[in-house]
Amino acid sequence: MNIFYLHRCISTQRWARETNQSGIFACGAQTRGVGKEGRPWFSEKGLGLYFSISTWLPPGIDPLSLPIRVARGVQDWLASHFSLRAEIKEPNDLLVKGKKICGILVEKRRNRIIAGVGINLNHRREEFPHYLQERATSVWMETGQRLHPLSVLPGVVEKISAHFPLTGGQG
Repeated sequence: MNIFYLHRCISTQRWARETNQSGIFACGAQTRGVGKEGRPWFSEKGLGLYFSISTWLPPGIDPLSLPIRVARGVQDWLASHFSLRAEIKEPNDLLVKGKKICGILVEKRRNRIIAGVGINLNHRREEFPHYLQERATSVWMETGQRLHPLSVLPGVVEKISAHFPLTGGQG
């Protein structure tokens, strides 16, 4: 599956939606990242991993199961690389110690699926907007490890693909 990267975009979800391609759409910062119900997703350069997977709905997969499938992949990545125990808060969040570390947004467009993922990697508490400082966390806050977002993308996608087959072809 091809990886497309921009240093800055409006949102990876929107970018993926506007193409008719399968692939992984990642960017360094989103100017208007979105989460559930159109809520803004705080996504500053270098602080998190922001990407959307655009693919055709694999045969036999219930589209309603996709947010949990993607969450399980990110959950596995956090556990295997950092020994972080993330809890899935249905339908689209991952929490560590009760604080949000990842948000997932899945859209179905005909037979096409766009799964947006935002993982808080390098945020310090004061780098979150005031209203999130008590409700969000990051890999750095939990482990002391700073990460380059693009360097971890392949590993995250690999873990997701164990739960959500990434077909890459057309349905």
